[in-house]
Amino acid sequence: MGLAPTEPLKKIAWIARTAEVLGFKYIVHADQRFRGEKDVFVTLTSDALSTEKIMLGPCISDPYTRIPGMLATAIASLDEVSGGRAILTLGVGGSGFDELHIAREHPNIAVREAFQIVRGLLRGEEVTFKGKMFQVTKARMNLECRRDIPMFIASRSPMNLELAGEVADGALLASYASEEQLRYAIGRVEAGAKRSGRSLSDLKLIAWLYASISDDSATAVANVRPFVTQALLNTSPEMYPVMFRGFDQDVTSFVLDCRKTGGRSRANEDRKYLTDEVIRRFSVAGTPEECIEKLRAVAALGIDTIWLRPFSAPFSESDHERVIIPFAERVLPHVG
Repeated sequence: MGLAPTEPLKKIAWIARTAEVLGFKYIVHADQRFRGEKDVFVTLTSDALSTEKIMLGPCISDPYTRIPGMLATAIASLDEVSGGRAILTLGVGGSGFDELHIAREHPNIAVREAFQIVRGLLRGEEVTFKGKMFQVTKARMNLECRRDIPMFIASRSPMNLELAGEVADGALLASYASEEQLRYAIGRVEAGAKRSGRSLSDLKLIAWLYASISDDSATAVANVRPFVTQALLNTSPEMYPVMFRGFDQDVTSFVLDCRKTGGRSRANEDRKYLTDEVIRRFSVAGTPEECIEKLRAVAALGIDTIWLRPFSAPFSESDHERVIIPFAERVLPHVG
């Protein structure tokens, strides 16, 4: 499971401990700025000290606001305090860039270069690297570190999905929840894997799914709607033909118009184009029976790991236990 760390740290640590008791294998936190989130590595340290087995990491950290050398040090430190349970999910990031006057330039190059630098440092190597976005000279962390800390790449874009297949230990298929979308994303990961002489079996495929559960299906869909629409507006338009395949062309036109006009609230309120059917395509939201059916369909495509991003109410980053507990009790025993 993954969540934005907006609640008090003691509450978040309790959620991490609860997730571990319920049988979840991972807990990850958003690494974002200026939206009420705590610092992700302080939060993860609190989680680590409150748990024993669950894997921990940021989802996602980006190389623009956390330069590669410092990101490697943070992950190595988290791995030590957690007793070897750290993971890193790297991507292009989602918030705080305007406030910090940081441009997300050349995202594929930035992630590729950062991945190479961080991996070398975590392996205990002396790294000299001169790239387009980052440079290091004779850099070495000079601290003891587990050398096989898992490194995943998260993306919706074809280039970074292929990059994940090419170099990473796993690919996080962000916000794809339908068969068509997932087959496309898996195909891009596989293309990247083939470039480096690998196959899909050499890496972990993770579906990152917005999730809500209720005995009233419409309530669950309403809970995830604001977050799905935000993801749609943040996605590169080049992905829209795949993402909206099977829907009327007017859906694509509406989302494009909202992007151009900054119409986030209009997108959230729309029901003509962004129907419940559209929102369901990008989420696991509904009754327990509907969630079971959706997760079984996702797993049948070869996805070996599912990370749930739980939402208990529209626009809410609180009370995640209202989602993860019923998921653990009423859904997960039926999907393996």
